[in-house]
Amino acid sequence: MRMIRMMTALAAVSLLVGAAAAADAPVAVPPATEAGLAYAHLHEWIWALVHLVGLAVPAVLLFSGAAARLRSTFSRLVRANRYGTLALFAAVYFVIAALCVMPLDYWRDVASEHAFGRSGEPFAAWLTGELVPLATTIVAAALFLWIPYSLMRRSPRWWWLAAAAALIPISFVVLVALPVFVDPLTTTYKPLANRALAAKIEALAARCGVAGIPIYVGGGDDTVVGLGPTNRIILEDHIEKVETPDQITGTIGHELKHYVMGDNYKALAIIAAVLLSGFWMVDRIGRWVMIRWDFGFRELSDPASLPLIVLVLSLFWLAILPAFNWEARSIEHEADRFGLELTHENRANAELFAGWVRAGQAPDDDWFFRTFRATHPSIAGRIRFANTYRPWERGTKLVYANVCKPAG
Repeated sequence: MRMIRMMTALAAVSLLVGAAAAADAPVAVPPATEAGLAYAHLHEWIWALVHLVGLAVPAVLLFSGAAARLRSTFSRLVRANRYGTLALFAAVYFVIAALCVMPLDYWRDVASEHAFGRSGEPFAAWLTGELVPLATTIVAAALFLWIPYSLMRRSPRWWWLAAAAALIPISFVVLVALPVFVDPLTTTYKPLANRALAAKIEALAARCGVAGIPIYVGGGDDTVVGLGPTNRIILEDHIEKVETPDQITGTIGHELKHYVMGDNYKALAIIAAVLLSGFWMVDRIGRWVMIRWDFGFRELSDPASLPLIVLVLSLFWLAILPAFNWEARSIEHEADRFGLELTHENRANAELFAGWVRAGQAPDDDWFFRTFRATHPSIAGRIRFANTYRPWERGTKLVYANVCKPAG
C-alpha cells in the first residue's frame, strides 16, 4: 500500500512538473492552412483590382474628355456658379467611382466570406457600410473642396502650400468628430458595462498616470480612435466571448500604448505630410500633364481637373504606401512591447495570436501583403516576440519604464 501511495505521489508530482513546463514552453506558430492561404491570396487580388479600378476611372474620364463635358453640363445647370459646379461635379464623380468599385467590395466583404465558410455581413449591413462613407465623402467635398480650388485660382504658384496649411486644422477637426458623428452611423458603440473589466483597465491606466479613459464596445476590432476630447478605446463587441481574461488584459495593454502615448497624433502628422507633399505633386505633375495632353481644360482650378487630382494623389499614395505601412508596423510592434511590459501576459498574447491562425489567418506575410497592406507585424512574428520578450526576467531596464509603472 505504501508503495502504491508513493507511486501515486510521484505521478502527481510528474504531472504538476509537466504542466508547469508546458505553461513555460513557447507557444508554437500554427502552420498555415490551405484555406487560409487561398483566402489571403484572393484578397490580395481583390485589393489590387480595387486600386486598379480606382486609377482607371479618373483616367478614362480625363482621356475620353468626359470630365470636361460633365463640367460644362453642370456649369449650365447651376448658371456658371463656381461652387455649385464644383460641388455637383464632385458628387457625380464620387458616385461613379463608388459604383465602379462596389462589385469588388461585395466580392471581398460578402461573396468571398461565404465562399470560405465565414460569416460575411448581411447585404443590408454591407450596403449601409458602402453608402454611408460615400455620403460622407460627398458632404466633405461640398464643405472643403472649394478651399484648394479657390486657392488654385487666386495663387496658382503657391496654392499647394496654402491649401495644406488650411486643411491640416480641418483634418484635426475631422479626426475629433469621426468617433462621435460618423463611426456610429455604421456601427453601434456602447460604453463598457462590465465593471470588473472597467476596473482592470482603470488599474492598468493608473500605472501610466492616466485616469478616466472612455471605453466603448462595438464593431469587430480593438483600437483607439479620436483626438483630444473624443480620444477613446474601442473593444470589439463580445470581447469576453472570444478572449480569455488574460488575453483581454494583454489586448488592453496594447491599446493603452496608443492612448497614453498619443499615437493618433502621429496619424495627424502623417496626414499633414501627405497633404503638403501630395498637393505639391499635383501642382508639378498636373501642370506637366495638362501641357502634354488636352483634357478640355488648361487650369487646375477648373472643376474638370478633379479626376486628374485624384489620379495624381492615388498614384502618390501607392508610391508612399510601403513607407507608411513600415511606420505603422513599427508603431504596432512598440504597442506589443508596451503591453507586455505593462501586463507580462506573454503567453496569453501568444495564444491569442495563434488562435487567429487556427481561425484561418495566414501566420506569415508574403512580399505583396507586407509591402502594400500589412499595418501590423506578421502573426508569426508577434507570437515569437511574445514568447521571447521578457527583459524583466534578466533585470534589463524596460523601454517604457518611465511611462508606466512596471508590473509587480
